[in-house]
Amino acid sequence: MQAAHEPVGASGNACLEIRHLRLVSAIALEGSVTKAASCLHFSQSAASHQLVELEKNLGVRLFDRIGKRMVLTAAGTRLLESAGRVLAELAVVERDLVAYRSAGRSSLRVTTSCYTSYRWLPAALAQFAETYPRVDVTIVLEATRRTTEALLADEVDFAITTDPPRDEAFSCEPVVTSEVVVMGRPDHVVMTRGASGRGSGHGRVAWRDFRHATILMPDQGAANFARIEAAVRDGWERESGERLSQPVRFQTIPLTEALVELASCGTGVALADAWIAAPHVVASRGGLIARPLHPPVTRTFHAVYRRANPRGLPLAELARIVRRESERAIGPAKKTAKKKRASATR
Repeated sequence: MQAAHEPVGASGNACLEIRHLRLVSAIALEGSVTKAASCLHFSQSAASHQLVELEKNLGVRLFDRIGKRMVLTAAGTRLLESAGRVLAELAVVERDLVAYRSAGRSSLRVTTSCYTSYRWLPAALAQFAETYPRVDVTIVLEATRRTTEALLADEVDFAITTDPPRDEAFSCEPVVTSEVVVMGRPDHVVMTRGASGRGSGHGRVAWRDFRHATILMPDQGAANFARIEAAVRDGWERESGERLSQPVRFQTIPLTEALVELASCGTGVALADAWIAAPHVVASRGGLIARPLHPPVTRTFHAVYRRANPRGLPLAELARIVRRESERAIGPAKKTAKKKRASATR
């Protein structure tokens, strides 16, 4: 079946090529096949054969011979209009590529698991741009929810993620470790359960406290949601001796700002990294609070890139700058005592 976007001629085959556009433009400008062929640096017979073949495939005449001149038909005029635009754009692209080559410029594609959460990333990229002015950094937003797949498919060069690929072909460097907190209205039932501190340790929120509540969080995959649900169910069963009769409710929110708004409205409570929650809690002026989990949960963010680095990009240096800027904004990763931390979320 012919693809919907593919040009189709009378024969049913794709036929228009750049060489055809150049030929039609040259004949229209010079008024003859012979002069056009000379401009394009090939023989008159080759030009004539190419024109005849093109008209046959399209099923329309592009030129009429009037005296000694080749004059465009209506179909030829329509093709020439588009040819002018296409060839002009192609010339611009060719000039840009030559400029890139002359300047030694290269492109570096970056993605993160949630770009709007990394308030320190713009500063890191600005610092990188100062150090490497000939490297153009592009944020690949469409890979945000599939960082591992994008890395494996070579759609991006560098990713910041909490779920790095388990593949020796990739370098995986820890950037920052953050504690996960619960963010919600002070009067939300989950936050009031945590405030009591009963069995949860100094006002922390235990996993069982999430029963019958909606948990707001980014889409972190079915496996992660299953781990959280198991933690809530196990925690409740240990305390009450009863099985939780209803499923744990999740609402996936792709944008941090939307997650904060829903938590502010009391729609649910949000699971977020402490450094993401902190500025929103301060800005809410008491409308939102954040409580740590019991047992504590941390997430480590990694800078991931291909070890082979076939294009010779400064990927290790970008990882170093990202780590430095994240620690400057958030503070160095807290070292935990020998006590084992929970891992309900990655």
